[in-house]
Amino acid sequence: MGNTYFCKELNKELPSVTTILNIIAKGEGFNNWLKKQGDKADKLLTDAGDFGTDIHNFLEAFGKGLPVNLSALKPKQLRCVNAFLEWKENNVKKFICTEQAVFNIDKEYAGTCDGVVELNDGRIALLDYKTSAYIYDTHELQVCAYIKAYDVKIDTGFILRFEKNEEKDKDLQVKEVKQIDYQYEVFLATLKLWNWKNNKKKEFEKNG
Repeated sequence: MGNTYFCKELNKELPSVTTILNIIAKGEGFNNWLKKQGDKADKLLTDAGDFGTDIHNFLEAFGKGLPVNLSALKPKQLRCVNAFLEWKENNVKKFICTEQAVFNIDKEYAGTCDGVVELNDGRIALLDYKTSAYIYDTHELQVCAYIKAYDVKIDTGFILRFEKNEEKDKDLQVKEVKQIDYQYEVFLATLKLWNWKNNKKKEFEKNG
């Protein structure tokens, strides 16, 4: 079933947004990248995971107002963090929450958003941090699903992608998520497909 969250209100496990979206293939570009890497692919994916974990841990601590040790970061990570701090200085008034679990009781799914902030213009925005090679379409669906599960109205969402490739100069890519209502409908269609596939699997396992 993948990652789940226990929902006290419903007294059952709910699938995570990322688990639901895994039913959608990442696409030809990602598959071609894996093929090009050959035997190095597993190591590159592991290294990418370590890079992303370190970045997420720092941003979580920063968002919670905890002390952070910049000297513990590798040079590329430090560049990414500094790019984030510059973006935050220019756009964010304050953090509202960090690493917040969200539940959509009606549609029965859950997840954890990286952060919610108040922007300088007064809007409330949900943030999602990525260290992938690209911003994929499913990342936007993920943000929209979180927005619709959050217990306070969210005005917009941003995907902040941190560049892990040392050879690339740009350290931070920021994309504002548009057409939230429409993209949420696409997510709900994906959820419907996921539920269908998961129920079929349960039925098969039950009947043998």
